[in-house]
Amino acid sequence: MSLLSTALDFVAGLPLAIPDPDPTPPPGFEGPVGLIIGMLRWGGLAMAVIGIIIIAARLTINIRRGEAAHELGGLGYVALAVILIGAAAALVGFIAGA
Repeated sequence: MSLLSTALDFVAGLPLAIPDPDPTPPPGFEGPVGLIIGMLRWGGLAMAVIGIIIIAARLTINIRRGEAAHELGGLGYVALAVILIGAAAALVGFIAGA
């Protein structure tokens, strides 16, 4: 027998309805885990605001020198981080198939 026919026989023997239970947190973890995730999200957004302030200060200094293009790239990275932080729960739900 070839490897392909052996693999096909194996796949044909698998059950067709593979169980897919909904993800549920263990008892007692809903509150503390939600609190920790909320605090981490708030901290991430606070760091993003600080990053925007730092980039704006560097942009103000370097625009007089004509070297402001590098800071605009940094602003794009901060904007991407804010989008990822804000959409983290939706992204994880989409990837997990919820």
